[in-house]
Amino acid sequence: MIQTIDAIYEGGLFRPLEAVALAEQQQVKLVFIPADKVPVIDDLPAWALTLLAAQSPALRFLADPREDIYSLEDGEPV
Repeated sequence: MIQTIDAIYEGGLFRPLEAVALAEQQQVKLVFIPADKVPVIDDLPAWALTLLAAQSPALRFLADPREDIYSLEDGEPV
């Protein structure tokens, strides 16, 4: 599960500003962007959208071979 939260860095620790659904001692990876460096447009970068799409249950149906209806023989070269 990917979760985005706001946090403050204090005394060598990141302190979440909201509740997080994690077990005690659960190991996580942090990717942080300082708040003053966040672009005005609140948009996810392409790599984050790709990761979310790959892990989203909403798109799991695409793994079904029956959804793979096109082949290299379809269409014309660009």
